[in-house]
Parts: sequence; C-alpha cells; structure tokens
Amino acid sequence: MKGRVLMKNTIYDYVDLRGDLSPIDFPYNEVDALIFSEFAYVNLDGLIDLDFEKSYTLKEVYELYVHRNESLDEMQLSSILIESHYLFEKMAHSLRYQNIRILSYINDIDKELIKQFSAMTLQLEDQRLVIAYRGTDDTLVGWHEDFLMLCENVVPAQISSAEYLHYISQYQNNTSFIESLKNRHLDSSLFQRIKKHFQYKKNCPLWLVGHSKGGNLAMYAACFTHNDTKKRIIQVDNFDGPGFQDEIMVSSQYKDMLPRIHSYIPHYSFFGIVLGHEEQYTVVHSHYTGMLQHNGFSWEVAPQHFVDDELSFESVQFAIKVILFLEKLTNEEKHQFVEAMFGLFDSLDLYTFTDLSHISYKHILNAIKELTLLDSKTRKMLIEVLHMLWLEAKKTKTE
Repeated sequence: MKGRVLMKNTIYDYVDLRGDLSPIDFPYNEVDALIFSEFAYVNLDGLIDLDFEKSYTLKEVYELYVHRNESLDEMQLSSILIESHYLFEKMAHSLRYQNIRILSYINDIDKELIKQFSAMTLQLEDQRLVIAYRGTDDTLVGWHEDFLMLCENVVPAQISSAEYLHYISQYQNNTSFIESLKNRHLDSSLFQRIKKHFQYKKNCPLWLVGHSKGGNLAMYAACFTHNDTKKRIIQVDNFDGPGFQDEIMVSSQYKDMLPRIHSYIPHYSFFGIVLGHEEQYTVVHSHYTGMLQHNGFSWEVAPQHFVDDELSFESVQFAIKVILFLEKLTNEEKHQFVEAMFGLFDSLDLYTFTDLSHISYKHILNAIKELTLLDSKTRKMLIEVLHMLWLEAKKTKTE
C-alpha cells in the first residue's frame, strides 16, 4: 500500500505494551530513545523554563499542558502536533514514564537567522539526564534549515545545541542522601547507590537523542561541547538526521565521539543518509512509503527493539542525485537555490510534502517562470530537483 496506512506495532503500541514496566526490570532501550526524541516535539511554551528553578514530573507537566491548551485559540491549537500530543498523553498515564522529571525547556525561533532551535532535558529515575533535541516537523518550511545544512558547515541551531548542552552540564542534582539510598533505580547495590549519589551531584551521565534535524544537533553538540562534558556522555542516538560536511567529518572531535553515536534510518531515507556519516547505523522498517518514512511514528517496533529492514536502492540514488547536484554549485549559488526553492513553496501555498503531490508539475513550472531573478543555471537545476521531489511526493500520495 502507498502513503499513510493503518499501523500496528509503533511507539504508541510500545508505550501501551511496556508502559507498566519499570526501567529496573526492563531497561530503557533504542525504542525509548525514539520516544524521548518524538516527545521533544511537544510544545511546552509557558510551562517549563530554561533554568532549573522548578522541575515537574512528566505527569504533572501533562496536567499543566492540558489546562494551558484549554485557553488557546483555534489557530494556536492547530500548531500542536497531533502525534506528539497523543504520545504525551500516553506517557503521562504510563508508570514507566510519568515520574520522569522535566528540568529544562527552550524554544528559540529566529526567522532572520532561519533558526528553529528547541530542546528539553529529562531526568530519568536513575538520575541520567536525557537531552532531547527537537527536529523539523513534516512541513516543507520545516525542511528549510535541513537544506541549509547541505550548504554550510555550521548552522545557527548547531551552535545553540552545543551551548545548551554546556548549560545543562552545569546542573547540580539536589537529590538528598536519604532519597538516593532508597532509590532502587540508581542501583541494586547499597554501596553503589552511596557512590553514585556523590558522583552524580555535579556529574550526572548524559544521553543525547534527537529525530531529523534534532539528531544532527545531538551529534554536533556531543562533538563540540567542552571536554569535561564529553566525558559524561554515555550515548548519542540519531534518528534519521543528516550528517556533516567534510570539515567536521575529518575533525578529531567527531572521530573521538564516533564510538558513542548510533544512527537509525528507515528503509527509505533521505535526510538520514545525506552528507557524511561514519557512525554505526540500524535500518528500521516503516509502515509508510517513500519520504513519509522519515516520520518516526511509522517505524515498526518489536517488544524490545526496532524491526530491522534494508536501505532502499531508490533512496540512495535520490540522495546521490541531490548531493551531486549541489556539489556543482558555489556556496552563493547553493544559498540562492535553497532560498528560491522554499520561496517557491511559499508562493504556491505548499506546506507539507503531501501538498506537493496535489498539484500538477505544469503548475510548478509556471511558478518557476515567475522567478525572474534566477540565472539560467540555477533555474535549470531548480527544475530538476523540484521534479525529483514532485515524483517522490507522487509515490507517497495516499490511495
């Protein structure tokens, strides 16, 4: 079947199935990492601050979230991502997740810099800190900064990701000694609980996760944070996020962090295989087709891990075409191309990848003719790439 289908064995089902299991008996795994990554898409504006003055359990924040949403107007409610909203609801009613504390949240959007940066920090019951970086949503405009990553070594959100990690690294755990002694999540051994209590006061282990652009931000922050913070990073999980330009790939910072990075990509991946990747990766089966497989809610899970798949030849060919095309351009031409493409989407009132499948290619060509400031070389290449994207959108169009 094509497009979006009725799905079973997704992260929703995993929360339903495993939600009553304590991480003591059923440790957090790769599926939980995707759940934390998708949870980062939840809008917590006005509920959780950047600083650590107040922290709430996930269940408490959900109650605040529901109350806040009652006062939002229709336009504000429409901006809430439905999939993450339902995931939040399930987590809040799950014994496995509801006592996780949310320590910090930031949502920084700068349209002039073309920067959308958001992240949150979760404190697990074993005192690990999960820094979950938000990716781009499934809108075409949301892909803007992802495409800029194809042009620049570093984009503004990457700088912010490293700064945020450094800020979080300064968090001092205020758990009392008695609480640590009683905390079986910390360790089964009483001696180890005492040891970890003092060790984690200023040095809680760090686990970085993110989906889409958020995965790239997790990797970048891990590589380019302070050395003292790097030592505390136990794991970096990237879910279908783009890689890096050559300058970063050859750096010692990237090479040193590689053993702790793992990427997960669907059968049909584009963003997750473009640019440079040297880390280990797992290919995951998705219930969707084509580029819609980028959506983590479509990934199939088994009781303890993802259902494996193979990377599709078609997606690799598509990614190669785009990369080879961009390599022919100067940096200025790359920027001109990206701005022209997303300006075109805006002029055509195209907001999602699916929208692209609902218009004729002739309609796109007519809109390109209106871009009179483009030189012939850029115009030709814009037509080629948009044709490829349009064909991909047609493949994923719902029956």
